[in-house]
Amino acid sequence: MDSHCIPFTAIPHTTALFSDYLYRFEKVAAFYAHDPFEPASFARAAEKMALETERRRAVASILAEQNERFGADETTLAAIRRLADGAAAVVTGQQVGLFGGPAYSIYKALTAIRLAENLTAQGIRAVPIFWLASEDHDLDEVNHCVFLDADGRFVLFEHASTSSPNTPVGRVRFDASIEDLRRRAARLWPPEAAEEAESLLAGYVPGATYADSFARLLLRLFAGRGLIVLDPLHPTLHALARPVFRRALEEAERLHKLLRARDRELRRAGYHLQVRLQENATLLFLTVDGQRLPLRRREDEFSLSGQAHRSLAALLEELEAAPERFSPNVLLRSVVQDWLLPTVAYVAGPNETTYFAQTSVLYDELLGRMPVIVPRSSVTLVDPRAQRLLRKYGLAFEDLFRGRAALEVRMAERLLPRGLARRLESAQARMEKLLGAAAEEVARLDPTLHGAVETSRHKMLYQFEKIRRKAARAQAERAGLVDRHREILFNSCYPEKGLQERRLAFLSFVARHGRALVDRLLEQVNYPCRDHQVIFL
Repeated sequence: MDSHCIPFTAIPHTTALFSDYLYRFEKVAAFYAHDPFEPASFARAAEKMALETERRRAVASILAEQNERFGADETTLAAIRRLADGAAAVVTGQQVGLFGGPAYSIYKALTAIRLAENLTAQGIRAVPIFWLASEDHDLDEVNHCVFLDADGRFVLFEHASTSSPNTPVGRVRFDASIEDLRRRAARLWPPEAAEEAESLLAGYVPGATYADSFARLLLRLFAGRGLIVLDPLHPTLHALARPVFRRALEEAERLHKLLRARDRELRRAGYHLQVRLQENATLLFLTVDGQRLPLRRREDEFSLSGQAHRSLAALLEELEAAPERFSPNVLLRSVVQDWLLPTVAYVAGPNETTYFAQTSVLYDELLGRMPVIVPRSSVTLVDPRAQRLLRKYGLAFEDLFRGRAALEVRMAERLLPRGLARRLESAQARMEKLLGAAAEEVARLDPTLHGAVETSRHKMLYQFEKIRRKAARAQAERAGLVDRHREILFNSCYPEKGLQERRLAFLSFVARHGRALVDRLLEQVNYPCRDHQVIFL
């Protein structure tokens, strides 16, 4: 596999905060504890990492129970034992999307595995852990995924659930309709790979939850690599996190003020806010009758949608009796995670990386330490067919950023007969030379005419260029190729004007290239890397 890197500054929609985090860390250093590209950062984070032995072993016991249930192999169970004995954790996490969700979910796990291996080789014993975002209640974000078929067209898989609104996705179970979705997905593998498809998709069965199925898929994809999965819905984990939840309740107003102050600092620095807090927001959700509801402050009381107001004392009593009903919001989640785990580094996507600039004030206040925030590997996979089309039309991957209309012109021009193309280029060059010479003579005759002459020259050249484009388009329409080839390129490499990793499921590539693709990527993907990596399969 060949590859090349593209700086994120050249990729559309990259935020200023993320760009500075990658390339000008000194500009954002006030918002983060560690520079992820400074090797000494990990040693410093490891020195501050502290986790009570009792809590560490309690979490390890839960991880052993969960991973055995998910079908983990011995490398994962051995990694859990190392965690119990004092190893650090390299953590990442993501929503539990159908059939693995977008490819970047898998790239997060891949990066965590590589980083844990690198740190261990450098003398910092570390294990990779994937935190399943099973407490999230936005089912519409995880109940679908997109594959490509053999013709380069989108295939949408969507699971229609009848679960109640605001139900944590980790409690949503698949019904009988998942059987049909699994069979449809399996048909995208070639017949000779039917056994592999069946193995990877085996967790998606009626009665399984989104979290269980996602965990089983991850452990199959990364078998032999020691990846640990963690489902935070386990009630004992909530009990262990009770001290953090208590402080989030007791100090709700002060923590809110700290976050507001950080928001103002970020705005003054010219950065956007990834997470916008409402004025009465707290950092917690409370699950009532199976629904996960945001907990809000109302002066000296707290409120839930459709529920009677609760006093602080009443909530503290409820926390003591049933901590599993409490869960953190997006800003507190990572703090809870690192209360439970000896985290030396967290592997984050671009949006996550930016909201850690807000969360860092909570780390300072509630934990007194913060892990290194490591940008995940960002990858576009270019299959052989797309490579052939790029070569055929003389395109680079970056040309896709210019949009469909611009790409159409480039591609159409490449289909012009060579003789006609040469004559048009020659005629255009002669016209530019003649018009340039005439413009100079007229300007010498009367300098005041220079502007008018230049305007006329540009108009004539523009009209000639239009003729050239129309000729190219006419040839393309006659050949009937450009639209189809353009669709294949965009669908496979830059779908819906976004990076491939955010739109297409990783299993779509496994279906065409086999599970061995995971091992190839673990060796091929650059780490550490500030840029987006384009890999030619």
